[in-house]
Amino acid sequence: MAKITRIKAQKNKRRVNIYLNERFAFGLDADNFLKAGLKIGQQLSETQVEDLIFKNEFQKLLNKTLRLISARPRSEKEIIDYLKRKKTDPKLIDEVVDKLKSLGQLDDYAFAVWWVEQRVTFRPKGKIALLMELRQKGVEREIGEKIIAEKVDELPLARRAVERKLKIYKNFPPLEFRQKITGFLARRGFSWGTVKEVIDEFLQKR
Repeated sequence: MAKITRIKAQKNKRRVNIYLNERFAFGLDADNFLKAGLKIGQQLSETQVEDLIFKNEFQKLLNKTLRLISARPRSEKEIIDYLKRKKTDPKLIDEVVDKLKSLGQLDDYAFAVWWVEQRVTFRPKGKIALLMELRQKGVEREIGEKIIAEKVDELPLARRAVERKLKIYKNFPPLEFRQKITGFLARRGFSWGTVKEVIDEFLQKR
């Protein structure tokens, strides 16, 4: 057993430091502190201390992941990879992921919709590239294929992508123009049928 000998507020008023037997033991957020009903003179078992430390780490990691998600939506794999890079205990990872899901902050379907819509709007890419990106983010193939089928019309996207390159390639001879644009669109993940149709359109306009 260990005795609480001091409880000190941190600079962050939402957190406190807990001292056991005159030595700093751990920090704790205000909510968990109040729920635990800790007070000076209270005796804590080793199990109780471990549980409080776990709750403290959980809350810190939850807050960090929520800040990440507030910057932009994240896939479940992105959050897990982030926590693994911090060498987080696997049990804590599971707890944080489950909590984020229960809060509606972690949803691979919603993430995939957002990702595809962002790409369609700001960086036109073909279905092949989009599916590859989603798979790299840990999104299930079936989800990715469904959303891409609903959200992506390759032909206008390919046209937009080429229009942004016309200043560079517009004066190239037809064969070289075809080669350059073919390579560009292929790298963007557009299908061969789309690539051929778009190139033929632009060559006819020249």
